[in-house]
Order: sequence, then structure tokens, then C-alpha cells
Amino acid sequence: MHVIEYPGSGTVAVCIHGFCQSSLFWAPTLERLADVGIAGMAPDLPGFGESADLPGPWTLEAFADGLAALLDRKGLDRVSVIGGSMGGAVAQHFALRHPARVARLLLVATGAFTADPAAALARADLLERAIWDETLITPMVAGFFHRPPDAAALAAFRHVAGMANRTAAVAAARSNARARTFERLGEIAAPTLIVQGRHDKARTPEHGAEMAARIPGAQLVVLEGSGHTPQIEEAEAFLAVAVPFLKG
Repeated sequence: MHVIEYPGSGTVAVCIHGFCQSSLFWAPTLERLADVGIAGMAPDLPGFGESADLPGPWTLEAFADGLAALLDRKGLDRVSVIGGSMGGAVAQHFALRHPARVARLLLVATGAFTADPAAALARADLLERAIWDETLITPMVAGFFHRPPDAAALAAFRHVAGMANRTAAVAAARSNARARTFERLGEIAAPTLIVQGRHDKARTPEHGAEMAARIPGAQLVVLEGSGHTPQIEEAEAFLAVAVPFLKG
């Protein structure tokens, strides 16, 4: 599994990317965390980014278990887990399947269930039949943002989306559509912070409030100027809440 790593001390922060994304979406955050002494790393999940050729199963549960195996290889017992979008769903599965390994949990632009699984599965069927080109990729990446980054960054993010293994993407989309951790969120014991973007149309602040009400002691922060990638769109505001949380 491809991984980017940044130096630091204390508990390592592990960042998990979303659908048709990669570690590139967390690299700026990890750089800033390293600046304040927090070690970090971000994998490319199997089927995506530089890990596009890795075999399945490409499900949220398998991604969570693959992360545990990665930590074993790195000699890491407990980490702070940060997950954005689909990566936030993976992070929830990780916290439920490997609770002793989670020191802190930071969920970003994510939810605990899909409101209309049938519609999401139908979209996955369309994705399976679609031509994987700019016509598909450009609006997909545009939907990640309320305030898009500059043209060079957008081009890089579109390139990452285009690297995805189509079979893996479809399988992950179907797994994400069916995933439901909502009823088990009360089992999460790790300190939890939830960050949502006010303008996120995929995972709204209301989704965050639903999760916060279920996870004991969870905090919810809504960033007012971002959509589905607050760590990129409002980097300073995101770090202002993330760094104190990760430092405990």
C-alpha cells in the first residue's frame, strides 16, 4: 500500500482519504501537523491513487482491516485516526473493529449511513457503465468543493480521480451505499471530534450532529466557508480545531 509519511513525535495521526481521492488530499494537512510536531501518515487505499493495482475486496470493512495490517507493518499500536468523506466511514469501521488502536478519532465531512441506499447503488451501477474520462471526472471532483482550489490543484485532483481502478471504485461505492454504523456509534470510546462544512451537500452539518449525539462526549465543529473538503477549503480554520484536539 502506498503511504506518505511526515516526521514528528507522540501519537501518529493517520489520515484516510475519500472516494476517488488519495493521500494527496491530506498532504497539506500532514505538512502543517509536522510543523507543530505531530507525526503523520496517509495511505492510498487499495484501488485508488498509487495503490490502484492492489487487489480487493474493496469494501469499507476491508479498508479498515487493511489499515490495521499497515499499522502492524509500521510497528504502531495506537494512532489518531482522521477520515474524510468515505475515509470517515472507513475510520468509523476501524474504530469499531479495532477499538484498542484508536487514541483519537477525527471525522471530517462524513456520515454514519446513506439516506437512500437504493439511489446510491443505482449511481454505482451507472459508474460501472460510464466512460471513465474527463466528462465523468471533472464534475465529480468539482463536487468535492464549495470554494474550489486553484487550477493546478484541481488538475492534480482530477488526475488522482482518473487513477482509480474502476472495478475498485464501483465496489467501494456499493460498499459505502450499504454501510451503516449509526446504531453502533455509542460503542466508540475514543475522544471524537467531528468537522463538517456548512455548504457540504453530500454530508451535511445535520449528519455531523446525528453522529455527535450518538458518540459519547463527541464534539461537533461546523466550518462556515467550506463544502466536502474543509481541510483544504478552510485549512487554517480546520487546523485551529484539529491541532488542539490531536494534542489532547
